[in-house]
Amino acid sequence: MFHLRGTQATERRSAPRQTVAYRLDVVAADGTAGYLLDLSASGMRVRFKCGLDVSVEQGLRIEFPRWLELGAGLDVRGRFAWLRSSGEGATEAGYAFDGLSRKEQALLESLIQRLAAAVAEDTSASAA
Repeated sequence: MFHLRGTQATERRSAPRQTVAYRLDVVAADGTAGYLLDLSASGMRVRFKCGLDVSVEQGLRIEFPRWLELGAGLDVRGRFAWLRSSGEGATEAGYAFDGLSRKEQALLESLIQRLAAAVAEDTSASAA
């Protein structure tokens, strides 16, 4: 999200976001499923078809498709920092990671790099 100050826009996030162009499912501990919209080293934006609890620490699992070659997925802990209705009964939410281990951080960075490379590859292929 940008904050405008005069004619300059400044990024308030501590880490740049990677838009997710391919469906990556996100699953809560109770089995509720949603999907990833964008991702950074500090959090992610997700969409679920049901309501979510804001400010309550909870675990989520990001499911990886085989083509990423990163394993089955990544379990993360954190909190939903904000929620908003996105129409058709869905909820869009910002989820902030809390205390990722070095291994989890490394896997997250690899995921972000793979997603960026896939988008760049698709963009160059469609331009040709």
